[in-house]
Amino acid sequence: MPGGDEAAPRVPSPGRDRRFLTFLGGAAAADIGDQAWIVILAYAAAQSGSAVTATLTVAAGTVPRAILELVGGAVADRLPTRPLVVSVAGARVLALAAGLLALIALPEHSIFVIVGIAVLFGAADALHKPAIFTMPRQIVGVDHVVRAASLRQLVNRMALLGGPALAGAVLAAVALPGAVAGLLAIFLLAAVLLSLVRVRFRREEVQRESVLASLRSVVEFLRADHPSRALVYSMIGLNFFVIPVLNVGVALKAHQEGWSAQVLGILLACVGVGAALGTLVTLRIKPRHPMRFALALLVLQGFALALVGLLPMVGVGISLALVGLTAGLASPMMAGTAQAIVPSNYIGRVFAVVGVADDALIPFALVGYGVVADRVGLSTTTVICGIGMAVLMGIGLLRRPLRNLRLDQPGDEAAGSDRPEGESAPEDPDDAGDDPRHTAEPAQPSAPRRGFVPRHGVDARQLTPPPPAALPDSEQEAYEPAPGRRSRLR
Repeated sequence: MPGGDEAAPRVPSPGRDRRFLTFLGGAAAADIGDQAWIVILAYAAAQSGSAVTATLTVAAGTVPRAILELVGGAVADRLPTRPLVVSVAGARVLALAAGLLALIALPEHSIFVIVGIAVLFGAADALHKPAIFTMPRQIVGVDHVVRAASLRQLVNRMALLGGPALAGAVLAAVALPGAVAGLLAIFLLAAVLLSLVRVRFRREEVQRESVLASLRSVVEFLRADHPSRALVYSMIGLNFFVIPVLNVGVALKAHQEGWSAQVLGILLACVGVGAALGTLVTLRIKPRHPMRFALALLVLQGFALALVGLLPMVGVGISLALVGLTAGLASPMMAGTAQAIVPSNYIGRVFAVVGVADDALIPFALVGYGVVADRVGLSTTTVICGIGMAVLMGIGLLRRPLRNLRLDQPGDEAAGSDRPEGESAPEDPDDAGDDPRHTAEPAQPSAPRRGFVPRHGVDARQLTPPPPAALPDSEQEAYEPAPGRRSRLR
């Protein structure tokens, strides 16, 4: 049907898209399993009776993830996303099955079995997280990535609430082997659902190169691409100021003020409730400039964070709810924008860079918060964190390439089109009855497009990329155009 006058069917909205909802179900099951695993790991570690052994057990999974995360981002960009995600999910199932058999056969060595599972899970996380982050754009296209990110973060926040509670209930009822068996069932469900997902849009192919060369390429890309670099800086700075206050500061303030553990739990729950509400709101709105909207909210979040150190109990609860609300509103905008403006063959590595920076900086932020709080006081330190957050996000707001990013284009009204202007819309194979004879032949782009092209270590801008080759007749997925930003700068 390309080249005809009849309009092709549009890609459905993520909330009504069978493919994306199947992906969302698989991702939600994996998220619940991840959160339940954290509780099971901590419970098993505590049974050792030694604080050192317990700490090393919990840390066992973080080491391979920290070492392999950048490599995982490079692999996620090089290999086809769906087979990689399904393979990692299957590897987790096999690891849990082997661990369950070992727990039954060697109950006296349960701590060693749990450490082995933790190491395997840490290595799997290094591949799973970058890969699954790249997948929504390949399913829904650029025009729907912000809404897809909202739904993705909503189920993630629900998993944060439901996963630990589920694990605690199962551990209380059936002990460690039964909890591992339940976890195996959850990850098996995730693997099955993810295996059923079919992508619509192909990524741009990554050139054959070593892992180190691939990592150098993403550094060159971020150095050359101002909007993407500014976005990465903003995403890295988010947790640096927020995590110390939420993970340490609120508990220290509760202890200092003599508030009960129940009050502390309610205060921290205010963050989760506000975040869930904010994420729900993002499903109903579509700001013209999502990064301007997100950064302005995060400046407000910085001031709310500062108030946590100054206000009494009720004020702290309101401030924390505002922190959660602004996070729930801003995070999907930032995640969706990242998936939209970063070329599809760089998304995995860019996400890995953000993850590694978080893993490296947050320990320093936590220690620094404690040191400064001992010197100048808890309230002053919390205010410093809040002001630092507001200033950092304000700097991002002053960056014109980031502030003026738009994810829409005049004259390109077709929802879900992940293509240059003038190219006919890909027909949805779901709507076409999955006819294997159907292929979408890409047309020539009618307008100049910009993309990053690394050539022999030199940054280059490509204004008129060569047309992509047509897919074989047996291919049912539509082709995603070569990397180009679907935003308009002005």
